[in-house]
Amino acid sequence: MRKAFTLVEVLVVIAVLPFVLLVIGGVYTTFIRDIPRMTRVLQVNTTVLDALRQMRRDMDGAVGLPEQCADRHAGDRTLLIEQPGRVICYQLEDGRIVRTPFVVTPSGVSSNTPTGTLQAGPPAEGQRVWRVPEAVIAWRLWVRDGRAYAVEIHSHVKQRMEGRVREKLANSQVFFLQELVKEGENQ
Repeated sequence: MRKAFTLVEVLVVIAVLPFVLLVIGGVYTTFIRDIPRMTRVLQVNTTVLDALRQMRRDMDGAVGLPEQCADRHAGDRTLLIEQPGRVICYQLEDGRIVRTPFVVTPSGVSSNTPTGTLQAGPPAEGQRVWRVPEAVIAWRLWVRDGRAYAVEIHSHVKQRMEGRVREKLANSQVFFLQELVKEGENQ
């Protein structure tokens, strides 16, 4: 006797096969499209977090957040952090965060606006660049009595999915001037 499939068995396989293909197609889509996309988002977020860690280290040694220094003016795209003898400039430009330390040659330094000549920092403290084309970063200075005492930074990664832009891995941080933290501890 020869073994064969019955008509009922063939019809059951034909009925079940589309559901199995849908499940396999979903898993395939996840591995081919979604995992690489989320990996890119995580890489951008890791780069942003690295830049934020550097900003925190710079703020730990900060004595002020000047509104301007020589030809640099603080604003939406530029953040100035004053440390003893130098000013660190963060700029947002074309999908990059650029950190440039400048030595301030004394021609008078006030508490809110270092004056003098800006020169490139020493080689060990050279310029750093973080490439974050899909990231959105915004900062805002907190000001009391006409003097900035903290910087609030918001960031997120833009992800394009199905024709829409979504915000992923939103992050907010506030960095206070170290001298204010020390004053608070002494009181």
